[in-house]
Amino acid sequence: MAKQLNKFLIVNADDFGYSYSVNKGIIEAHTKGIVTSTSVMVDAIAANEAKNLTEFPNLSIGLHFDLKDETYAEIELERQIEKFVFIVGRQPDHIDTHKRHTTDAGIKEVLESFSKIHHIPVRNFEAKYIGSFGINSNDTSIDQLKRSIDEATEAYNELMTHVGYSDDYLRNRSTYSDPREEELKSICSPEIVAYIKQKGLVLINWSSVSYT
Repeated sequence: MAKQLNKFLIVNADDFGYSYSVNKGIIEAHTKGIVTSTSVMVDAIAANEAKNLTEFPNLSIGLHFDLKDETYAEIELERQIEKFVFIVGRQPDHIDTHKRHTTDAGIKEVLESFSKIHHIPVRNFEAKYIGSFGINSNDTSIDQLKRSIDEATEAYNELMTHVGYSDDYLRNRSTYSDPREEELKSICSPEIVAYIKQKGLVLINWSSVSYT
């Protein structure tokens, strides 16, 4: 009988630093829920709080690469990595992107090169990406979260979430604000913890992923 391989699930909370209320929700989603990783928007108003994330040893910390113009992708990536290191004190555990795809033309090549040189995993490159919960499906329910978890098939899987608390600052700047609180409720549900175990998935963070 062939040996059954483990299936691993990373649950990444995007947008750390977007606002102080988002930061609060992400930390709660890690300490009380299934979030194992987060990614930092280094130019956002509350990014400096990322310096405290190293207090959570089981939380991997990545760069949420925010690119406005793909023409300057390489320069921007270097600048944002440098700022990340200044805030957090070390290199990011992984890289993902804000409102872009890591596989977009003009971005993929830059990220692939950086990843190979620095041995830092990138979203979509080292794990199966699951983006069907919340922002992309407009469904923040526990049932949808279970359906998203059901998509896990590879050795490594990453589920994206946008948990957080909403406030006027966020509502004035983001089209996705109040639903973050609904995502937080689902992510912190004991029912979900039990469901992950039932599906035979092991929760890990990005620092556990073997770079290839």
